[in-house]
Parts: sequence; structure tokens; C-alpha cells
Amino acid sequence: MLFGGYQGLSEDLVADFQATGIVHILSVSGSHISLIAAVMAWLAAALRLPRAVSVALVLSCIALYSILAGCVPPVIRSAIMGGLAFLALALGRERESRCILLLTGIFMLLWNPLLLFHISFELSYLATAGLLFLAPVFRAWLRARGMPDVLAMGLAITLSAQLATLPVLAWYFGQVSLSALLANLLVVPILELIIILGLFAGLVAFLLPLLGHVVFASTSLLLGLAAELTHVLARLSGGILYISAMRWPVVVLYYFALGTLLLTEAQREWLRTRLASWRRPAFALFLALAVAVAVYRAVTPERLAVHFIDVGQGDAALVVTPRGRALLIDTGGTRDGSFDIGARVDVPYLLHHGIREVEAVFLTHAHEDHAQGCGAILKKMPVGHVYTAGEGTAAYARSMGIGDADPLLQKFSRAQEGDALTIDGVKVEVLFAPPAPEGGGTGNEVSNVYRVSYGRAQFLFTGDLVKEQEAKLLETGKDVRAAVLKAGHHGSATSSSLAFLQAVKPSYGVFCVGFENSFGHPKEEVLRRYEQQGIEILRTDQAGAIVFETDGEKMWVRTHVEQS
Repeated sequence: MLFGGYQGLSEDLVADFQATGIVHILSVSGSHISLIAAVMAWLAAALRLPRAVSVALVLSCIALYSILAGCVPPVIRSAIMGGLAFLALALGRERESRCILLLTGIFMLLWNPLLLFHISFELSYLATAGLLFLAPVFRAWLRARGMPDVLAMGLAITLSAQLATLPVLAWYFGQVSLSALLANLLVVPILELIIILGLFAGLVAFLLPLLGHVVFASTSLLLGLAAELTHVLARLSGGILYISAMRWPVVVLYYFALGTLLLTEAQREWLRTRLASWRRPAFALFLALAVAVAVYRAVTPERLAVHFIDVGQGDAALVVTPRGRALLIDTGGTRDGSFDIGARVDVPYLLHHGIREVEAVFLTHAHEDHAQGCGAILKKMPVGHVYTAGEGTAAYARSMGIGDADPLLQKFSRAQEGDALTIDGVKVEVLFAPPAPEGGGTGNEVSNVYRVSYGRAQFLFTGDLVKEQEAKLLETGKDVRAAVLKAGHHGSATSSSLAFLQAVKPSYGVFCVGFENSFGHPKEEVLRRYEQQGIEILRTDQAGAIVFETDGEKMWVRTHVEQS
């Protein structure tokens, strides 16, 4: 909390902070800068220091804190925006603070235009704007209705920050914390006290080590109290509201509506008069648009969407049926468990696309880079069933980091060759399910092969199937043709034999690989083989997420990163 970072913190604690909307406390943000500036400004006022000295004290403390926090870009951005904005407010120059915020944002974007797409910049800037523009309005409204100033200020700050950042939170996380109001009233004041006491103890310890230890011990007790309160609030029923990502027209309308809160009464009356005069034309336009959308949907065939999610050096695909039901084929993961792909990539991706539950998960085999992410998905959202290869449930439990007796494992069963599942006209077939290796264990050679079909469009998923097993699949005489082939074993030389490519006859080959991965995937010889067969190559390390849509006849493809 003092200098940012999640190292050494339990996943449950971080999850509690996320659920209550106060996770920003664990990273240096504008709230830290504002807190330090507020304490220093209060101290200067208590000592009756001249204004020039007060300004120098506040700026010096912010600069010192930024140095202690490592002067990383997010800290510098927060120091510039939060420090200048709060300083202007502390000096009674609210209008100037808004101009300073605008100029600071423009200067930063001129210096680095890509900051516009950085979540840290977006959240810091919008939260600060909410503090400056919306918080005074909410505070005045609440105080006019008899609420004590302390509560009015706390609610105003929370509401303004949440409303100002709502579209960004919806885009990246797909959820908003409803328990944030209680957390900001009950927990955040304790955490802010801990931050101030912790910084104070660090300074005192240089001169009086014993006193420093006493203060640190006190902050530890307070931190335990804050953690318990957060844990309780995180588990309140209905504490999290799941929302889908907003389209840009909706975002524009949202901020327009939010901006009306800043209008004077005379301006609102003028706007009401204008809207009243436009009521009939606006209603006619709305009705025409509604009819046009209804007709378009009626004459447009329903589409299947298949997302190849960028999970680094691993496989994960999301299948969304024409009626919005979700299936997953592999879920990604890391071999060393250093990064929870399921919690930090898969679940946010699903929420971003409005997915709240998963009908079924099909895992090709138990290796972590294919199955580990399933553990977090099972814990964070409803999942109907999990189909596995033949290594045994215990192998998947180890891969996902869940106990052998966990009730979630009751959802698991082995997929049998020839099985098929049809949902909303989308068919998932188990084309190949080789037996587990002798003596147990897992391996690429046991990878299941799944085919997803919708109309005349097929997608073939081979996991890490090796050439020898590709040959065995072809020996069965099954029709393995598919328009899209997920390249076996991330483009390793052990997969994608010429005979297999000629049998599948894909138009597209998708390589799920990590950027500059240590394995050298995909191999050049494999890429040449695809090119010689006239197969269009798409790679997650270059394109990011790759999304196919099909109505059963035609195929459309788009990538997160535009391909040249």
C-alpha cells in the first residue's frame, strides 16, 4: 500500500480488494498523492505557515514520495495529475485545478500519445476529473438533504470516481463493485491512516527505532482490522454488478448525460425546453431506427463467433453460439504458475464480451498451458461441465491447482471418441481421443481433437497432437476437413505434418504462441509448410485475439491488432 505492488499478498486478499472496488489502494495512484498533499496542507495550516512555504512543503513531499515509490511512469502520472489538481483545490482555486488537469492531460498525450490506451492513465485521469467536477456537485446535493459533511464527502468522492470511470471499468473488467460505497466509508479511512502512519514510522525509525517499531506494530493491527472488514464486504450478496463493455456511441451518450449534472439551473431549463421541442422528431427517429434494427436482425442469418484468446504461450478459444451461449476449448496457463491466466485474462475477456456463464469446457490435455486457466474460471463463474482427455481427473486438478477432493471436480468427465454435443445449432465433436500413456502421466500424444461445426463452417482444435497421432487419426478414415485449423503444438516441428494439412484443407491456420517465446514457436519449416499449401496464417503473438464469425456459409475474421 505504501509504494505499490502485489508481491507477497495472498490472492484472496487481492480478490477481496477487487470485489470491493478499493484495489487501487494496492497501487500508487492519485489517491495516494492527494492523501499526502492533504496531510501536508493540514499540517502547514496547523503550524500557520505562510502560503509559499505550504506550497513548497506539499510539492516537496509529493516529489520525495514519488522517488521512494520508484519514479515509475504510473507514479509520475499520478504525482503530476493528483498533486497539481489537489494543490489547486487546497489553495481555493477549483477552476484553475480543472484547467491544470486538462493541460496536464494534453501535455502527457503530446509526450506519449499511446497513453490514451493505457488503463493506468485512463483510470487516473477520469478519477481525478470526477473528483474535481462531480464530487462538489454530489457533496452539495447530499449536504442540502441533511447529511453530515464527513459522510457527504465520502459518498461524493466514491460516487464521482465510480461514475467517471464506469465505461473504462466495464471495458477492461466487466464489473463494478456495489459494495464500494461501504468499503470507501468503512475501510478506506483505516487504510489511509495506515498509509500515513506507515510513512511516518519509516521516517521516525531512522532517529528512534523503538518508536518506529511501535508505530509499525499499531499499523499491523489496523491492517488486520481492514482486511477482515474487506473480506466481509467482498462477500455481501449482490456486491458486484456485472456489465458488458459499452460501444462508443453509448459511451458518448453516457458522458453527455453525466455532464448535465454540471449545468446550472438556467442551463438545464434551456436544455429541457430544447428537448421538448425536439420530442416528436426524436421519437420518430428512434422508432425508425428500432424498426430498421429489427428488420436487419430478421433478415440477417445468425452467426457463430470463435475467439482465439491471446493467452501467451498457450491455447484458449471461446465459442459463442448464435444465441449467446459460451463454450471454451482449452483455457491457457503458465508452466511455472507465476501468472494466473484464468483469473487475469480468461475471466476478464469473458466478462468483456458479456459472458456470465460457460456451458462447457473442452480440454485437449492436462498440460498447464492448456488447462490451468480452467481452475480460476470454475471458481469465478458458473460452468456446466468440463470434458477432458484420458490422463485422469487428478492430473487436471494438479494442473489447475485445486485439491483432489474439491467438489468442482464433480463437473469433470473424460470425453469419449465419437461423442458430440449440439447447442443452438453448433456441433462439437470428439474426433479423436487417444488413450493415456502406459504407466499414467500426461503428454502431447494424448491430446484430444475437437471439431466445431456450424452449417458448412468447421473449426478443428488439435491441442498439442504430435505427427504420429495425426497419422493415427487419418488412418481412421474420418473426415477431418475444416476451414480453420488451430495449429498443433503452437507450431512446433513435432506437429502439422504435410499429410495432415492436405487432409484438413484449411483456409486459415491459427498459431497460439507467446511473443518471443523461448521455444522458437512457430518453427519456420512449419510456417513454410502452411504457406506452400496456400493457408492464410494468423498468430496471436502478432495479432492478439483473433475472432472468426460465420453464418454457416461465409466467414469473417478480425484481429485485435490490425494486420498489414
